[in-house]
Amino acid sequence: MNPFEEFLRQTQTTRVVKTRKKLGRAIVQSAVITLIIFAVVDYITLPAYTFHSPSTMFLLAMFSGLFGFLVQAFSFKTTKVTLISYAISALLVSYVLVGSLIGAEFLRATAYRDQITIKEMKEFNEEFETIGLNRIPVVDKQTAVQLGDKQLGTVSGLGSQFFVDSQYSLINVNDGIFRVSPLDHRDFFKWLQNRNEGIQNYVSVNVTNPTDVRLVAVSAGMKVSPNSFFNQDLARHVRFKYRTLIFGDYTFEIDDDQNPYWVVSVIKPEIGPFGGLSAQGAVLVNPVTMDTQYYDIDELPHWVDRVQPSSIAWSQIDNWGYYVHGFINTLFNQKDMLQTTDGYNYVVIDNQVYVYSGLTSLGGDRSIVGFTLINLKSKEATFYQIGGADEYAAMASAEGQVQHLNYRSTFPVLLNISNTPTYFVSLKDQEGLVKKYSFIAVSNYDAVGVGDTVAEAQRNYILKLREIGMVKDDETRYTEITGTVAMVSTAIVDGNSVYYITLDEDPRLFVVNVSVNLEVLFTTENDEVTMKFFDNKENIVEVDYFDHLAINFKAP
Repeated sequence: MNPFEEFLRQTQTTRVVKTRKKLGRAIVQSAVITLIIFAVVDYITLPAYTFHSPSTMFLLAMFSGLFGFLVQAFSFKTTKVTLISYAISALLVSYVLVGSLIGAEFLRATAYRDQITIKEMKEFNEEFETIGLNRIPVVDKQTAVQLGDKQLGTVSGLGSQFFVDSQYSLINVNDGIFRVSPLDHRDFFKWLQNRNEGIQNYVSVNVTNPTDVRLVAVSAGMKVSPNSFFNQDLARHVRFKYRTLIFGDYTFEIDDDQNPYWVVSVIKPEIGPFGGLSAQGAVLVNPVTMDTQYYDIDELPHWVDRVQPSSIAWSQIDNWGYYVHGFINTLFNQKDMLQTTDGYNYVVIDNQVYVYSGLTSLGGDRSIVGFTLINLKSKEATFYQIGGADEYAAMASAEGQVQHLNYRSTFPVLLNISNTPTYFVSLKDQEGLVKKYSFIAVSNYDAVGVGDTVAEAQRNYILKLREIGMVKDDETRYTEITGTVAMVSTAIVDGNSVYYITLDEDPRLFVVNVSVNLEVLFTTENDEVTMKFFDNKENIVEVDYFDHLAINFKAP
């Protein structure tokens, strides 16, 4: 080899070495920058590292493309590394697009309809529990919020540091029905100031008794909450424990010993890689100890009430009614199609929390063909085929009874009154204070009962049902009892005096509002009294007629 050829060979070798070193530096620099940006984005967005998350796939595609772009920018040339990065990005995007197509509703309409199994019932009183007056939820969420906010003022300085979370989730605890919601930090600086002690209270509102509102102390302090920061933030705390799970809603609940927990739903797709999301279990977070534990649905503690996100549950109900004859039917004939009404509410049946809504024919008139209940723990669903008024028609009917007072109705709660499907609402004034109560028959919204108390409203309602022939006398079980007073005590409820009476002849507790008859004011032990009431087979009875046999005052 002559000297010139040797010089060319060495020059080329040097150039190749420099190019490789430059490419190596470009790859290292690009990797470092990409990883730093990825770490920041990961900490903020908290993606689930699973192929069942399209947002995560797009995120990975973006960072793969960013890495290839940086390598190309630093090396001033298109290399294999750049091309491979771009190819990975394209494959990830293609996977999301194809996966979304595989799970698309227009291709898998039958699978979406069959995703939830619904038991159809024609008789309302089958499996739908009849509840006593003392179990009727008279406090809706809006009222619970008002009552809970007032509790902050009972502790000096508490309101400046914390606010009550807007959850107020409906739960069943020890056979009682409550709305519970924790306090949370007002802002970053309040969290910084209180992060070590934690949040030391939550609000509990008994929905059957508006006077039973408590600010419950958590002495050890709740460290984890949705409005905390860094690793005390609920979403971040759970995500860093479970990187591959997809999370849905989170709910604040308490166990039988009044200990607080966050219940975080874990969802997964059931149709294709991404479609048909449904809850498979939940992560329980102890906000005091910060411990977490995942449970499948059938392994959850008995006190957990809510796992299925309401939005997902109702999307599955909509699919069940919408795709009754496949996807093509939704475009043209629209035969037999059903849809849920605009709102929904919660009921507790057999100590289980259900969400319910009416089902109406496509077109959204103010009537229903039935209604559906979904167990928010097991996702068991029941469809009751009962025609009648939808929730908003019932609300308008109740408001019409007191239109001169301009009261506004709460969203109805569904009840079984004398084996009759019945809406129950509270009627509020302009300040949001409950002034009256009303029962409305689902199948006939002309059957309305309104009263100042729940007992009075039920009495007027059942009298109306009997008047129009919807129930028989023997079904209403209107009972009269005469006996000797064994014990009497009193309390102030909603500004009214309420008397609690037991009789020598009957072990039940009889509740008499002073507005029923002033004679109750003078009642003592050993007095003879007569009371009338609807016999609901409960241990606590609401009385709507009272007569002190030794006093001749005329009942108001």
